[in-house]
Amino acid sequence: MMSATILNIGIGVGVLVSAGLYFIPSIIAFRSGKSNKIAILLLNTFLGWSLIGWVVALVWATSKDNLPQQIVINNSSSTQE
Repeated sequence: MMSATILNIGIGVGVLVSAGLYFIPSIIAFRSGKSNKIAILLLNTFLGWSLIGWVVALVWATSKDNLPQQIVINNSSSTQE
């Protein structure tokens, strides 16, 4: 009886560790405050099972966010004669 309890605890710990490793890209995205963290979480959740999806999510989570660009439009109404 005691060995079954230890086995169940071991399985539970293994599942928690595996889930933690699986969601590393999402954890990184949320902890670093990425602007697209929900998209990274969705990618990680639905395509993370494939190695390619997990690596893409990890690269996306660790990449630098693009800073918003300021665009200045100069509409001068002066006409040269």
